[in-house]
Amino acid sequence: MAAPTPTVPSLKESFITAQTNLLSQPLAPSRIWRRNNNASSQPIPTRVLDDALFNLNQTIQLHCRRVYPPQASYNVAEQISNSYARDAEERVGKLKESESSIGRELDLAADDAIEELPSSWPIETDLDNYPEEADQYEAIVRRLTQLSEERKQIRLRVEQLRRIEAAVKPLATTDEVTIQDNLVTRDGPVEKELERMRVLLARVTSRVAGLPDHPANNRSGSRTSSVVDLGGMTKSRKRNIDSFLADPRVFPS
Repeated sequence: MAAPTPTVPSLKESFITAQTNLLSQPLAPSRIWRRNNNASSQPIPTRVLDDALFNLNQTIQLHCRRVYPPQASYNVAEQISNSYARDAEERVGKLKESESSIGRELDLAADDAIEELPSSWPIETDLDNYPEEADQYEAIVRRLTQLSEERKQIRLRVEQLRRIEAAVKPLATTDEVTIQDNLVTRDGPVEKELERMRVLLARVTSRVAGLPDHPANNRSGSRTSSVVDLGGMTKSRKRNIDSFLADPRVFPS
């Protein structure tokens, strides 16, 4: 069966117990000290030294049992664990505040930066301490968001106008490039030609309306005869139209 995972208090308690055991170990002079003591002119008697060490070790053991009992070691371990936990929570809280706070290097003119801004002030403690500043921040964020959306719409409009400009650019007129003559434009060649045709059509219509319906040499005969010479009328009308079209007064060259 696998051993349970040790907790932080148990690890700290084991460490304190190990250090307490080191402090409670009996004291004994080293071999070098004993050799130097025996070689001195006034050595400490061995019996006296052993009795003093025995009493000192007894005092140390009694002190360790009174000052470092198991329950005290466990309490100290819990205090250390709680201290580490509080320190970790404070660090995590500061990290969250630093992540949610607004840095001075943030470019508030960029659309992505404006979108990432929290709608309310991210630090909760400041909401109670500085309510007016928190309300002002919310108003500024709303205004920035509105301006950002308006700028996006303007950019879309500019892109649309640029596409239209690129589409009609071939029709632009300059000193070197003129618009096509066959396109209908104000005061263009087509408009002038249409105006001439309108005037000419009016003149032709008025002249044709004044032509006689029958040839002049057949007027007397038409009164007495009911037979109509269609061929003669056609030829006569054709001659009249030809003479009209050849008249320089109607169509000046």
